[in-house]
Amino acid sequence: MEKTQAQILRHHGGDAEHARKMITETYAKRHDIDFWEFWNAQMSTCIAKGDVLLDLGAGIGQFVEDLALRYPENTAVGIDAAEYMLTAQVSLPDNARMLKDDLNEPTTNIGDGKVATVMASMLVHELPQPVNMFKAVYKWLKPGGRFCIIDLVRQPLEDYLTHKYPNAELWNTNVSRDDIEDVFEHFLEHNRYHADDIIFMLKSLGFKIIENTPQRGGRFVRIVVEK
Repeated sequence: MEKTQAQILRHHGGDAEHARKMITETYAKRHDIDFWEFWNAQMSTCIAKGDVLLDLGAGIGQFVEDLALRYPENTAVGIDAAEYMLTAQVSLPDNARMLKDDLNEPTTNIGDGKVATVMASMLVHELPQPVNMFKAVYKWLKPGGRFCIIDLVRQPLEDYLTHKYPNAELWNTNVSRDDIEDVFEHFLEHNRYHADDIIFMLKSLGFKIIENTPQRGGRFVRIVVEK
């Protein structure tokens, strides 16, 4: 757990408060009308009364809260490893809870076949390997349950740097060595997996691919699979 917590903090630039603020303030934009239309079409159809709804890398629990309020006859559960997220947890309804676990090797006992939906938003690229988490998700899901991944995926360096420096500042101004190295370090982390890599791992575990949709000019992908 300590190794994972250190890795997450390092990924977030060593600034826990900034990371928490950024994730919190962008929540509404990431979960807008279009997102909920997608959710209703692709995810909610497999939810039955009493099922567990799971959010991985849940941050301070905003999506967990939304799920609990939208599905009062279900239990919403969020999992995160970062103490600086868990200590800032939102006030949750009675049918929701947050848990601390290392998603590089989950040990949480949610119950095999008890989960209807699993969300992993902006999580997979942070994991040195997602195989153990994918195995746990497959075990937790009920037959017909669905798993959604929304994440950054591999892109050419040219596209990455153009997005980071839209006015070619890297080439035309005196950008500091520390800033350049930080950008390149994030390039490596954000380019950890190609969408095909994620699909390969999921199919190898027995998941059926429902959706594989590039987003934001191919910098992101939305993948939905079914057990």
